[in-house]
Amino acid sequence: MTIKFAGIDAIPADCYILNFIVDGKDETIFCQGIEELMSTVLSAEEFDNWLGGEGLPLLNGEKIDDEVEFAEKYIDKTADDYSVLFQD
Repeated sequence: MTIKFAGIDAIPADCYILNFIVDGKDETIFCQGIEELMSTVLSAEEFDNWLGGEGLPLLNGEKIDDEVEFAEKYIDKTADDYSVLFQD
């Protein structure tokens, strides 16, 4: 299986669509709200820290304060980890 991350679309009502290309086909993951989006990219401890107001962890030594930008950069580097979501 080949998988490539193709970006995040923000849609009304604080929802997000994660776009992937899986074996040449467009696939998506729907996240309702910023908390669900962040729970898809952060570990349980990082998520709890983020909810507690500690901010986002460093990503490759870089401080990113915008959640969507952080998610895009994180997923882009770890797209293969999401392949289990698209298996038959």
